[in-house]
Amino acid sequence: MKLPTLPPKTLTWSTASSLAASISYADRGTSAIAASSLLDQLHWTESQLGGVQSSFFVGYAITQVFGGVLGGRSAAGALSTTDNVETTGGGGGGGYRTVLSASLFFTGLTTLLFPLVAMQFGHIGASVDRFVLGLFEGLLLPAAMAGVGDTVNSDSVTSGTDESYKATASSLVIAGCYLGSAWAYLSAYILFSEKCQTILIDWGFTGEIWPALFYFNGILSLFLLWAFRGEFNLMVPNQMLSKFGFGVDTKTSEISRSTEPLNSALEPQDDIWKETISISKECFGSKSGRAILAAQIGQGALLYSIASWGPLYLERIGAESTSSLPEMMYDASPKSPTGSVSQVATTASKAAYSLIPSQITQALVGVSIGAAADQLSNRIGTQVTRRSLQLLSGVGPALILQYLALRGDDFSTSFASPAFLFGLAQTISALSLGAVSVSHLDIAVPSASGAVYALGNVMAAMAGSAMVNLFGWLLEEAGENCDGLEMNWGQAFAIPFQAVAILSAAGSLFYALTVETELEIGVDMNITLITP
Repeated sequence: MKLPTLPPKTLTWSTASSLAASISYADRGTSAIAASSLLDQLHWTESQLGGVQSSFFVGYAITQVFGGVLGGRSAAGALSTTDNVETTGGGGGGGYRTVLSASLFFTGLTTLLFPLVAMQFGHIGASVDRFVLGLFEGLLLPAAMAGVGDTVNSDSVTSGTDESYKATASSLVIAGCYLGSAWAYLSAYILFSEKCQTILIDWGFTGEIWPALFYFNGILSLFLLWAFRGEFNLMVPNQMLSKFGFGVDTKTSEISRSTEPLNSALEPQDDIWKETISISKECFGSKSGRAILAAQIGQGALLYSIASWGPLYLERIGAESTSSLPEMMYDASPKSPTGSVSQVATTASKAAYSLIPSQITQALVGVSIGAAADQLSNRIGTQVTRRSLQLLSGVGPALILQYLALRGDDFSTSFASPAFLFGLAQTISALSLGAVSVSHLDIAVPSASGAVYALGNVMAAMAGSAMVNLFGWLLEEAGENCDGLEMNWGQAFAIPFQAVAILSAAGSLFYALTVETELEIGVDMNITLITP
């Protein structure tokens, strides 16, 4: 099977967006990887940690659709472009470039501030920080997908071919999320390792080690923004400024106050909220739109719960790493003395290491499935392809989580370690990159595709927030029994795992039974291309 080759504009944007998604996901994953240190050194409870983790997804849900609408309107040409954007790729205006780059800048800044906020204001301040992180990160993927829809459409028009590479491009972007998680785990493995801690102590460092993870990835976000400044665009488009009565002198780049009314041709595009409501109604009223939302509820419950609680689960049940690392046992000792190696951080380092291979495998499977899905769509039909892949991606992980729940912490006779099974569940879930993660490009016009994708992410974030919070509450309740030796930690995780499994399987089953592939959303949108 020959995999499709992405055209230049699509490849450039998808690659840049993938890297942005990668570091953005690393930023969000820091609090989950440092969970044991936050519990141990800041004396939080599991429910308080759950509140911190879930607050991210609340913010993440709020800005999703706005990111898609802003990026989509620009992709349709509703906003003017800059010379810089025109010469560096992309199909249309630079709005999705501006939205994505602003998202990356503020997620990096918010990540840098987390340790200070958490130590000074406790779990409430940390929750606010994670909420703000979610607000800014919620803009990124919808804007990236708006760019994918724009560049795919632009390249198709330029080449005059109907060859499909939608799934290939979108899966390349989302694969960056998995690589970001892998990078977050790798950075934690290195920074939290006993060897690194010893080196830092020898250099005179006597503080806590966990803040370094946030500083490292926050700075990397800002560096990535600078490194890809040619593809990303921090300049605010002229007509976006003119909405607020400002104008830009293209010769001096100075912003001045303008009293001239906005061009009447822009007025139908000017009400972002109205456009958001319109696309939302179309999505909820569409059969395929509802299928996407249902599948994303299951995906959100599954992936966000695993990302938020997986590292702590592996630490607490003493799972063996898939590498040759020694057995990892959860260390519930009091806070490590200042200037000594933290055993809690060392244990987290080993747990993080065990999760790296699965994230890399997910990324590879995701890209391969996206490319293969385009070819399968041409051979057996898009609808059959989407439905089959999503069914496998939702039901497969659900069965694995059910198995983990039934095993408790007894894996002496299991065919694989919990770390491997966790990785297998996440890898199978990557099949969705050829299904629900690309369906928005099937059923929505390019200018609305980012917003439809965002609506699915909203449902995923809401389900993820609820489940992550429930997870923390259930663990805190079960913790008393674990301390009293009435149950083990594997049993304590069983009920949350089963709840996640049910949602994951049900959402994908609904999608598999109802999704269509005809264009349904945005067909009647009167969007006029406006040239600067």
